[in-house]
Amino acid sequence: MQKIFVVEDDPSVARGLVHGLQEEGYDVSHASTAMGARKHFTADSPALVLLDLGLPDEDGMLLLNFFRLQNPDIPIMILTAREGIEDRVSGLDHGASDYILKPFALPELLARIRMHLRRSGVSDAAVLHCGDLKIDLLAHKLTRNGVFLEYPPREFELLVSLMRSCGKPVSREQISREVWNAPKRMSSLDNLIDVHISRLRERLSDGEAAVVLRTIRGVGYVLEPKESS
Repeated sequence: MQKIFVVEDDPSVARGLVHGLQEEGYDVSHASTAMGARKHFTADSPALVLLDLGLPDEDGMLLLNFFRLQNPDIPIMILTAREGIEDRVSGLDHGASDYILKPFALPELLARIRMHLRRSGVSDAAVLHCGDLKIDLLAHKLTRNGVFLEYPPREFELLVSLMRSCGKPVSREQISREVWNAPKRMSSLDNLIDVHISRLRERLSDGEAAVVLRTIRGVGYVLEPKESS
């Protein structure tokens, strides 16, 4: 099981990341301070680090330097609200493998994690299939029988979440985490989820679709290949 180390001091963001990564099958550990991160990093051997820069006891850039000295090859992805060009350049110059601004969409973050793990020699699937649908997560490309389809960003992210569990139910809680980056399911999101599910179902029903999107009352939603008649 691939190990991912999350360094994040915001409890709600940390919970969302840990739960979302665990849902994907990763072994996840977490530290909320630079001191705790240093101790954990030297005692463990994660495959990838997600690093917040705004830590309470030390600037994340210093911690990035420490990680790089300990392991020059490990992928280190910065997750931060610092959006200035100077900050991005500084992060990359200090050895970050990626620089992602908050708020971020969990499906895109997961795709980037898979990309960096694969580049570092840890393989993971980057292409999803369900019926006649195919999503290349790295290229952010959806096709049906080889024909490119362009969906609005939120519906694309929702489809990614459903296709990861092709043939298996996906709960509202999981959709809230993966698509809306909400650590807990909120009633205010239920209507939004219903609206986007309805729109996605309408898009998928166009033409001779080989998939069907079903609602399972009290459980969630399932995208599955349509049975041939």
